[in-house]
Amino acid sequence: MPDWTYHPFFKPLLFRLPAEPARRITLALLAMQAKTHPGRQLFRLFGHGMPPESVAAHALGLRFPCPIGVAQGIDTGAVAASVLQYLGAGFLVVGPAGARALPRRLATDPLRIDERHAIAVSPHASGVSARELAARVRASKDLAVPTGIALRGHGPELLEALQDAEDAASFFTLPPACAGDEPLLRALVNATKKPLVLRLPGDLEGRRLDDIVASAANAGVRGVIALAGIPCPLLPDGELTGPFLHAQSLAAIERIARRYGDTIDVIGSGGIMSPADALASLDAGAKLIELFEGLVFAGPGLPGRILHALEDRQERGLHSIPRARRAPPPAEVSDEQPIEIAAPKDSSPRIETSSTQEPSIPTKGWQLLAFTGLVLIGAGVGALGIAATVKMLPYDVQFLGMTADQLCEKNACRIVHFMAHDRVSFGGSIISIGFMYIYLAAGPLREGRAWAWWTLALSGAFGFGSFLTYLGYGYLDIWHGVATLLLLPFYLVGLFWARATLPGPKGIQTLLRPGAEAWLYSPAGMGRASLAFTALGMVLGGITIMGVGITSVFVPQDLAYMEITVAELNAVNPRLVPLIAHDRAGFGGGLFSGGLTVFFSLWCGAKPGEKWLWAALLCAGIVGFACAIGIHPIVGYTDFIHLAPAYAGAVTFLTGIVLLYRPLWRGDPTETRFPDL
Repeated sequence: MPDWTYHPFFKPLLFRLPAEPARRITLALLAMQAKTHPGRQLFRLFGHGMPPESVAAHALGLRFPCPIGVAQGIDTGAVAASVLQYLGAGFLVVGPAGARALPRRLATDPLRIDERHAIAVSPHASGVSARELAARVRASKDLAVPTGIALRGHGPELLEALQDAEDAASFFTLPPACAGDEPLLRALVNATKKPLVLRLPGDLEGRRLDDIVASAANAGVRGVIALAGIPCPLLPDGELTGPFLHAQSLAAIERIARRYGDTIDVIGSGGIMSPADALASLDAGAKLIELFEGLVFAGPGLPGRILHALEDRQERGLHSIPRARRAPPPAEVSDEQPIEIAAPKDSSPRIETSSTQEPSIPTKGWQLLAFTGLVLIGAGVGALGIAATVKMLPYDVQFLGMTADQLCEKNACRIVHFMAHDRVSFGGSIISIGFMYIYLAAGPLREGRAWAWWTLALSGAFGFGSFLTYLGYGYLDIWHGVATLLLLPFYLVGLFWARATLPGPKGIQTLLRPGAEAWLYSPAGMGRASLAFTALGMVLGGITIMGVGITSVFVPQDLAYMEITVAELNAVNPRLVPLIAHDRAGFGGGLFSGGLTVFFSLWCGAKPGEKWLWAALLCAGIVGFACAIGIHPIVGYTDFIHLAPAYAGAVTFLTGIVLLYRPLWRGDPTETRFPDL
């Protein structure tokens, strides 16, 4: 589940349960998805997928798709490994497991301490045997990342568990109880060809830490995890891990990496709750990092957000992970004073965005274009008023030689109602365009953004240009013609004046630059994608409606609603079809023009804190969909197939507008990237 569903929906529900029932329910649902190919592909679609080749890491003598892994304690029974890998993980650790299975006892269930963002676990918690765990790993479908098996127990039992799982594990992790027992570590190393990784107790520091790591290195252990949890009296032999452990973990990572280099690889663990925490661990010298409590409290999108941060570094020219300055000793850091890791100097250019490349210099002529938007809103309101009252304009009556009342005598007034339905939809579309024009003119165009000029130019070219299609229908509405000719000079003068005073780049390529970078699976990314889908649907819908108007004029559902054929319409009045086709041209052109306006406003203008774009989109969408959908039950035209595209557009619009509320309305305007949460 992506973070934008986890935090508002699933997390509040799961956190009403104790930690272990919540974990079991989650894993049971994931296991169901893992069993089928469609389920795995669906999870891959909504997860981060597989990491790109550029972030691959090498450690423990193995290649990892990325340095980010899922720690033990999440999938203790290896039931969901096939889908957990698609969180963006480069490796998984399943278990822990011993030579024999352990039954569940409430006294050993994990504890979640919400106020500290901490989790306490016991090595005596329930779990399957190592043999069963290995069988499940082998049976995992499409598993493409290295999978470690966490072992528990001590002495002969630990050795037996290792041998039982030998053929399924990419590597093994050993419990903190093994720390300092060099003979046992040496025996375990000699019993397997797989790399062994020792989990270091969370209370190690200084010389004692050095001695433990030296003992492990002498025994042939390939890596250490810094750090496991600190002792916790709440559970039998309990370990407590949380954000409070991160500073101590950083100090341990840097100390081990500095002293041992490539002799022993370090896996960062403990308190990694954000991409910044993960990068700090890698900067300190960790070859890999593993996530545990961060997946629970920060969300399952955390691996993807960390990957996004790594990719961002590479895009900015930081192809290798630089070392940070040494972390201060844990004793000098309190919970209220988080450790500071020096950020690398970035002299390379950032990805160009429309907000970073064009200066904010006032542009002339925007007032005329904003006036155009106001007139469009007024015209749309007028169209709604006509449809609700007189139904037909005087010129319509003159053209037909029939009044609305006379036409209402045919087919229970359904012909008139059908015409009203077209005109209400058209009125809603031009009101929506008016809102967007006012935003574009008074906002980004006024600030000198060339993309806003191109959006207005393209939208207007298609919008005003669609007027010419009226001529092909054999009917030219004089009122529409006069209104268009009166408005067109304001629009054209505004465009040319604004063009002459635009600063910076003026080319159409400015439409290709996003207003701000956004990870696709972030709220901003998914919201932008949802509204882009709505906008493209409007464009395709406009093309379809104009195409139908030019050819058959009606779709079968239209004729079924009016309970009439085209031949019968011509018999009623031979000028009816051209009049209706004229209305369809107006609506199709408005829909197409509005779709272009929304799409480019969204792509180029959406950036943190752009609240007026959100407000314009909200107003445009509410009016547009309310008119397009709301008129249908009023006139009794409720065919589902006919309304399905509008319903789909309304759903994607509402989804997008909700997801974009926080990024656009409450975002930091100084940022050029949307946050991943």
